[in-house]
Amino acid sequence: MKKVSAYILTKNEEKHIKECIESVKFADEIVVIDAFSSDSTVDIAKNMGANVIQNKFEYFGQQRNFALEQCSYDWVICLDADERISPELKTEIEEQLKNNSEGDIFIAPRKSKFINKWITHSGWYPDYRHPVLFNKTKAKYKDQLVHEDIDYTGKKYYFKGDIYHYPYESIKHFVAKSDLYTDLRAKEMFKKGKKFKVINLFANPSVMFIKMYFIKRGFLDGLTGLILAMLYSYFYTLMKYIKLWEIEERNK
Repeated sequence: MKKVSAYILTKNEEKHIKECIESVKFADEIVVIDAFSSDSTVDIAKNMGANVIQNKFEYFGQQRNFALEQCSYDWVICLDADERISPELKTEIEEQLKNNSEGDIFIAPRKSKFINKWITHSGWYPDYRHPVLFNKTKAKYKDQLVHEDIDYTGKKYYFKGDIYHYPYESIKHFVAKSDLYTDLRAKEMFKKGKKFKVINLFANPSVMFIKMYFIKRGFLDGLTGLILAMLYSYFYTLMKYIKLWEIEERNK
């Protein structure tokens, strides 16, 4: 069986890190890249046998490429602290590591829980953007601030087992995380030359709502799906463009 490293990005993840590490205990090495947590994240990770390396967080693409450099083995499992490897996915990963794998990157569907409900529509599931297993000699994350893609050579394959994702503990937590992510998204848009237009304040949130709630059938996720669509549309998307406007004003 091929040796595999698992890396986990953290900052103040004391509520999640234990279960995250437990889900990937089958890896030959667990590397936690911590952005100088002020809670007990580091102590918990060390007590569970992880190799903890602290590195200043600048943006996600940079942090993930730094993580790859710290992994001892070519094959890498990628996780965030609020994610878990399901038993079904663990079996699939171990099978690929045991065999002579034909692929260089493997994507797993990510199943996310929002407050009180597993979201199975709304564009949240199946979420195939997550590269969970790959050969780091053939892959590198793009230099993006957030929602970073990965460049790779070789073929892409898909696992059936889920990554369990617990992104938000409360609406307050959603607002706090959205503040960080909208900052990064606005900076990314400005960096790429995206120009703010007043129509963005009206059209983009409405298009996002229609996409999540109707096209992606968020209405099948009940009241939770409605609240989720409204938050992503009229808070997250709206704030992203307001912050782009702010950046443009500051740079005039």
